Amino acid sequence: MWSARAERVGAGLICRWLLLAAWPLHLGFGALVVATGALAAVTEQTGIADAVAALAAHYVLGLCCSFGLHELGHLLVLSRARGITAITLERTLWRLSVSAHGRISGRAALLAALAGPGSCAVAGIALLMLIPQSHLHFWYLAHAVFLVPVFGDGRTVLSVVLSRRRQIQSHAE
Repeated sequence: MWSARAERVGAGLICRWLLLAAWPLHLGFGALVVATGALAAVTEQTGIADAVAALAAHYVLGLCCSFGLHELGHLLVLSRARGITAITLERTLWRLSVSAHGRISGRAALLAALAGPGSCAVAGIALLMLIPQSHLHFWYLAHAVFLVPVFGDGRTVLSVVLSRRRQIQSHAE
């Protein structure tokens, strides 16, 4: 886990972070691709080679790029939010995430939580309209599941909505 100031965080940093943070996954997938590609070459099975190429394209352009876009969506909103003093990019065994430090308004928190899955949904719809036969859109549209409250984005949306609701109810009384 490491931290960087909000004004220095950009697309290049996110790409490096994703490469470094998920290196065990990249290494395992790369070894699988090499072994399967060697099998395809030795057995002269072009079908295996085509399947490996399609799988590699989905891994890079679907899985990795969709998570990069998701986190970049959060970062774009957080880097413009007032009161944010630093952003921490975190990696655990099962999770890559962005955490803001400082004071953040409810509106900015809501926009930041929606920006990750929202940017992926927009990209998924664009991919569906432009190149539906690639099936890459599924990777991006699947990020909508992160708005379910068991995930961080969904918990943030729910807490902001409930907080706002309590404020409205207290003002009404």
